[in-house]
Order: sequence, then C-alpha cells, then structure tokens
Amino acid sequence: MTGLRGEPRPRPRGTGCGVATGSGQRTRILVLQNRFLLGGQERQTVLHLATIDRDRWEPVVACLRREGEHLDDLARLGIHPESLGIEKLLAVRTLWRVLRLALRIRAEGIALVHASDFYTDLIGVAAARAAGVPSVVTRVDLGHALRPAQQEALAAVSRAATRVLVNACCIGDRCQAEGVARDRIALVRNGIDLERFDAEAAPRPAGLDPWPTGPTVIQVANMHHPVKGQDDLLRAMQEVVRMVPGAELLLVGDGQRRASLEAMARDMGLGARCRFLGYRRDVPALLARATVAVSASHAEGLSNALLEAMAARRPVVATAVGGTPELVRDGESGFLVAAGAPGEVAARVRQLLLSPGLARRMGEAGRARVARELGVEAMRRSYEAMYEGALAPACGAVRPETSGARSN
Repeated sequence: MTGLRGEPRPRPRGTGCGVATGSGQRTRILVLQNRFLLGGQERQTVLHLATIDRDRWEPVVACLRREGEHLDDLARLGIHPESLGIEKLLAVRTLWRVLRLALRIRAEGIALVHASDFYTDLIGVAAARAAGVPSVVTRVDLGHALRPAQQEALAAVSRAATRVLVNACCIGDRCQAEGVARDRIALVRNGIDLERFDAEAAPRPAGLDPWPTGPTVIQVANMHHPVKGQDDLLRAMQEVVRMVPGAELLLVGDGQRRASLEAMARDMGLGARCRFLGYRRDVPALLARATVAVSASHAEGLSNALLEAMAARRPVVATAVGGTPELVRDGESGFLVAAGAPGEVAARVRQLLLSPGLARRMGEAGRARVARELGVEAMRRSYEAMYEGALAPACGAVRPETSGARSN
C-alpha cells in the first residue's frame, strides 16, 4: 500500500467517486490517527483498516507521531503510516504542515479525510477544508479529559465537518447540543472480530501461574485518569472479600495513577487479593478465565472493555454512564449500578460470584448480543454508509440519508 510518502496516483480533481459511478475506481480515504498506542479507540481504527472493503476503498494512513504497539498490527496488514511530525497544535510550523498536507491531499487524489481522535479531528478538518474535500471527525467519549477550551474547539470542528462519527447515542446527543445537525451525525458502533477474539482467548495467559484458585473479578481500563473508577472498585472489593473470602481482583491497564492505586490496595488489606497486571496483549484470554467483569467508570463512550467481556461470555457489573446502558442490558447481560457507589458494585459482584447459574446465563446473553449486533460486518456496513453519505455531495449523487445517531 502506498501512503502519503508513496508515489502518488493522482486523479482529476473532484473524482474519487468511483464507488458511486460504478467505474471500478477505489476511493482514496486519508485516515489520520494521533498515535497507535494500546487503547480502545486505536484498536477500533486498526480493526476498521483490517476489515474495510479494499475493492471499494483505498485507505491511506498517517499519524501525528509514528509510535505505539499497534504499528506492528498495521504492518501485518501491509500498512506503514507516515508521521506528519506534528507535536504542538498552536505553532506556526503546524499551520505550514497543515497547508502542505492539504496540497498533498489534492495532488494524490484523496477524496475524504477521516480523523480518529481529538488532535487529528482539528488537523484533519483544517486540511480537508483547505483541500476542498469532505471530512469525518470521530467522537467516542464525552470529552471528560478535555479542558474547556479544547471542548469548545472540538465542538467547532464538529460543526465544520461533513460527518461526525459517534459510537454511542449519548455522544450524538452531545454533538447535537453543540450545534451539529442531526443528519450529519453517523452512529458507528464499536465492533469485534469474534473469530479472532476466540482464537486469542484460547491460550493460557502467560506469566500468571498459578492462576487464582477462587473466583476472579476483572477490570480492563487505563490508569491515567480517575474517571475509570479503580478506587471505587477497590472499595467494593473490600466488601466482596468479606462475603467471598477466596475472591481476587485483576486490574489490567497502566498509567500515572497505578502507584497510588497499588498503595491504596495495600492500605486496605487487599494486597493478597488484588493483582495489577499492567498493559496486556492477551486480554481475551484473561477475560475468558475471569468470573465477573466490572466497569466502575464515571464516564464512558461505548466501552471496548465491556464489549470484549461480553464476547468472552462474562457477566458484567457496570456503572450506568455514557454509552454503557446502550451496551449492557440491565438484568439480562449484567447489572447496571450508579457511578461512585462501591456498595452497589459490591452487592452485584457478590450476587454473581455466588450464583454461577445466573452468571452463566448473563454471559451467554451478552455473547449473543455481540454476535447479533456488534460484529465486524455490522461495523463495516456502518462505515461504508457513513463514507457514502459524506461523499454524496462531492460526487453529485443523490442517496437516502443513512446517518443520524438515533436512526441507525
């Protein structure tokens, strides 16, 4: 695959619409990512690139900084992203690089720019507007980690974009409140490749011998920000072990808060009942061997961690925030609890640990929903509908509108 650095294959300006005309041309799409570190949004970008219909679309991938564990995954797909070398948004050099990117978009016949995160949303819309091509920005959370000025900037570029991709209805509602027209919001749920997931779940996790002999509670979340609620989960686990003495907690993820969370676990007497596993590439195998999966977040989009837990047939206990109620059906595939309520988390976790039949039924219900609604084919069709809708004005085609956060 040729990226921006490769030999360009220019087309006349205004084309890139071979998909609509049936001419057999592939439409070139520039996919922008900040970095390819381990993370839910990055994983979804890689999955999208792995499953996109290459007979119709030609993805060209670039990033602001070329780093991250997922670069190896992209290399196996034959994708080698170019680094745009952008480190600061507010710099004269950045403006020049955005203008240079716009010129390359025009020269290389790129028909659409798809930005994947906050920083590339800003860069991508600016470059696309300068190049005169449609743009897609991605919104997969409610902006809890952004400063007020950043939230305002994101709202502005969302209004300027041709389409805004959201993975949960609650994020679409937020975009509409910011002034984005409803018919420009495209709901693209996170997807999962169940065949690959099952294959990755089969091997025994490395470096965890012996595996806990009692029931295990697992949370997969980064430790950069208190929004993930690990401190609430530790408080809940303190109650759980009183009723289920053999229970253990596995915390998967890393970040600047890890040391303080480890100290908190020790101070609470959970040192022997809590393992901090750091970043892991074998999360499917860990989930497949756990008893209950928990999300204690105070804010979420559509959680990849919960999606994977359901794929692994694990019952879940999750805070009813953001897009989680759109994913977890209370009483069917798990239990929803209030955010910041460790006692509620503890009560539901205990219930599942002590009711294996209920836990099994909920796990099977979650897996069935993932297979029915959240597989890669459903995700691929949603991406295609979004791209076609974004390109329709540029192609002069008349198509029924397929986007809109509540209509998909």
